[in-house]
Amino acid sequence: MCFGGGTGVLQCRALNRRRCCVAILIAAALALAGCKPRATLALHYLPGFVPGSQNIFRPAKIAVPPTTSDIGVSDYQVGSIYADDGNIKAPLQVRNADRTFNDALIRGLRDAGLVPVALDSNPEDGKPPEGADFILNSDLKQLELNKRFSPNWTIHGQYFTMNAIVRVKYELKNRDGDVLFSGEINGTETEPPNPVGAEIFLPLETEPAESLSVAMSRAVGLLIVDPKFRDPLPLRAAADATPTPSPSAPQP
Repeated sequence: MCFGGGTGVLQCRALNRRRCCVAILIAAALALAGCKPRATLALHYLPGFVPGSQNIFRPAKIAVPPTTSDIGVSDYQVGSIYADDGNIKAPLQVRNADRTFNDALIRGLRDAGLVPVALDSNPEDGKPPEGADFILNSDLKQLELNKRFSPNWTIHGQYFTMNAIVRVKYELKNRDGDVLFSGEINGTETEPPNPVGAEIFLPLETEPAESLSVAMSRAVGLLIVDPKFRDPLPLRAAADATPTPSPSAPQP
């Protein structure tokens, strides 16, 4: 209760407002304490990760509109890191996933010998703009990575499994708008690598960003080496092609 006339009432009201603000701040702090911090993964393209994906085409111009998807341009949660009890340790997110993948695709096409032309939008008629020989659309269907720890330990540390996948729908058209290639490519990465016979491998990648970058690079490289994608495009003569060294990671 407030006593002491007008001045006392005003002071009491001010005190109540301060108490209310303090209560709100405490509640907000408690709510934030229950939220797990998100880890933002910085993805990058790995040139030549897929053998045979470099220097195989003649320099035809290929238009590349922005990659589309339902993921959006803001932060997108791709998965989580799980503790050995199954609880989430940290959610994992990627910022501007569409643009990140589109940059990787353009880099991969350029490394393959083509001349990619980045477009601001997809042409209304779906055909390559003037001066381009082809147009390649990409739709990012899936971007996912989860890392799960187990209670088991080895001399190398706590055992974990990590699975990444980047699934993309591609469509290649010529100047007339005819579809030359249409299909989905899955780029994957599994850690530790699957056993071969009695041989068991140690993890090659331990960081989620690197594992998802490998999957993204495969989703680009596997497109370039796909015979159905290559056939409509102008190939270099075999003697002109530059051999691509095999990556250190085993292929699935």
